[in-house]
Amino acid sequence: MALLALAAVSLIVWRVARPRKTPAPPAYPREISRVTFAAAGDVIPHQAVQQAATAAASTGDPNGWDALFAEVSPVFRRADFGFVNLETPVAPAHSRGSKPFQFDAPVALLQSLPANGVKIVSFANNHVFDQSFRGFDETLVHLREQGLLFVGAGATADAAWKPILLEKNGIRIGWLGMTRWLNGNSNPKKDAEPHVAFFPYPGQSNGAPGRDEAAVLEAIRAARSQCDLLLVSIHWGIEYAPEPRPEDIDMAHKMLEAGASAVIGHHPHVLQPIETYLTADHRKTVIFYSLGNFLSNQSATYVQGLMPDKTGEPRDSVLIQFAAVKKDYGPAGIQVELGGVGILPLWEENNRLQVRSREAKAPVIHPVFLDREIPRVQARLDQLTQLGAQLTGEQKQEFIELSNQLDLLKHRRELLLGRTGDEYVVPPPAP
Repeated sequence: MALLALAAVSLIVWRVARPRKTPAPPAYPREISRVTFAAAGDVIPHQAVQQAATAAASTGDPNGWDALFAEVSPVFRRADFGFVNLETPVAPAHSRGSKPFQFDAPVALLQSLPANGVKIVSFANNHVFDQSFRGFDETLVHLREQGLLFVGAGATADAAWKPILLEKNGIRIGWLGMTRWLNGNSNPKKDAEPHVAFFPYPGQSNGAPGRDEAAVLEAIRAARSQCDLLLVSIHWGIEYAPEPRPEDIDMAHKMLEAGASAVIGHHPHVLQPIETYLTADHRKTVIFYSLGNFLSNQSATYVQGLMPDKTGEPRDSVLIQFAAVKKDYGPAGIQVELGGVGILPLWEENNRLQVRSREAKAPVIHPVFLDREIPRVQARLDQLTQLGAQLTGEQKQEFIELSNQLDLLKHRRELLLGRTGDEYVVPPPAP
């Protein structure tokens, strides 16, 4: 019994004497929450695009526009907020007709956007007055009816310059929109009437009232005071120019220094570079000078090898992803910053040449992810290659067409990344 007692005492002593582990200090920064975004470029309802939507509707799609967004909608749906530039009025009641450089679109387009994950649009561009002031006002009504948030336009001049404020996961994000071009049109004379946020280039206002640089930067500072992180979308630059204007580079930097965390550009209809920028207060920010066309009929007849590469640039675009991230820095406090920046390369499929040669009956126009489409085409080519000499005449023709398509897609991807940089590329979504 004595030996057992001694063993018990020894065990107790050992347990008491065992040194305690010092808790590891918490790791910083620690992510608390985030709000995700997916954004793309210009939605332009050219007549051929509307015909493609009508053709899709005739095959049983209740809203033909859904088919035009089907390939890319999963990315918008996964994001908390999807965004595009709506480069058209939607004004059936006040329409003056649609023709080259004068746009109008059916309400079905607006119905399709939120159904496919787009929750925010910019309605600040050079085409907003294509259907007159009444058409502009009617578009705002339809946007509200469809539950779409919009930036760069409002019921009054002051409202057009106020940010929309988004709250999710304990983060408040502000978004401002504006345009530097108005196609020679102008806002109504009365500030109490619907306005677009107009920031004209010096000497380019054509008498149209708008805000100057100082007022725009003040609007950015005021908007930033209302939120944790501020985004700015702007319609600017020169159409089809591969590089931003020097004054736009300077203005983008000023916008970021004034409080914005990202500047998202559109209007050139082609891709322009992406720039990362560290502000004086040590914020990591980014400028997307131009996202290119997202849905349009431009460069419909481009043929690789027969036309200059730049002829196809209006069919190159990107879908960008980024997030507002709330982080705990321990003793340094909590802050919200930009994170998760990436791009998904896009190519706009357009079968106009096949329709013209009667190889296809109906127009098909829609964006596709290059990094998903390339493996799909390659897989089919591999299947045909395995058949070898057993290929039928029809399969031989398919092999030739797919080989050319694969070459085109790879070439466009290479050119696209030459504009934007492959360090931003994120994996494509699952089919």
